Amino acid sequence: MSPQMRTEIDSGFGLVDALSVNKGDVVSLVGAGGKTTVLYALAADLIRRGLTVVATATTHMQLPTSSDTIPPMVFVAEEENWIATVKARLARYGSATVIQERLRDDKLSGIEPVMIDPLRSLADCVVLEADGARKRSLKAPADHEPALPEETTLAVVLVGLDVLDQRLDSDHVHRLEVVTRLSGTAPGMEVTEKVIADAVVKGYLPTFPEGCRHAVFLNKASDYRLGAAERLGRTLLRRGVSEVVFGEASRPSDCFYRMRLSSK
Repeated sequence: MSPQMRTEIDSGFGLVDALSVNKGDVVSLVGAGGKTTVLYALAADLIRRGLTVVATATTHMQLPTSSDTIPPMVFVAEEENWIATVKARLARYGSATVIQERLRDDKLSGIEPVMIDPLRSLADCVVLEADGARKRSLKAPADHEPALPEETTLAVVLVGLDVLDQRLDSDHVHRLEVVTRLSGTAPGMEVTEKVIADAVVKGYLPTFPEGCRHAVFLNKASDYRLGAAERLGRTLLRRGVSEVVFGEASRPSDCFYRMRLSSK
């Protein structure tokens, strides 16, 4: 960190404010550790603010466990005119979840990235999952990932802080071979702050569309993990991340923290 720069930490934000989501944004969630939870928490917060929202995915996603939080679903494969159906859902409910098809009772298939463009003209905001992680808490992308639409205005990399100090294995890490290569480690070693920072900075930052904003969201930052979240946040900021947010997405009414670098 430059001696002329310091870290600012703000608190008390909801997710929309913490991530600075605005009308017109296309928010792409990548990484691991709670993307579906963040997707619907963001959608619910935006709806409360009077904005219309499309929730979707460009990859497979899990069906959320709480149906109360899911905007009405539109299955593209089952519709003769899916755009008209989405318009109707938005007019009536203010929100819609747009999915290609249901693969299993608990697994959904996402839409093609090219379909994001018509969706953003229908709603105030589009929030989507653009990466798969098989319920792990840390990931670095393979060469063909993530499935980021070029319309993305804000890319958010998720990390589940419960992975910190765990073992580098397939129980905790998706794309283990990529994470170990980027971090210069080997399976069975400890997941350290450096391992996480390497996965984020070397893995995800180069994949973002030119001109889009980005942030890292450290999820599952319970009270006893706040110190670790702040230390990791400082490391990420020193290594080129624009903004770090941490908190618990499963408790969206609780406090969230936002870290940035600013001039003295």
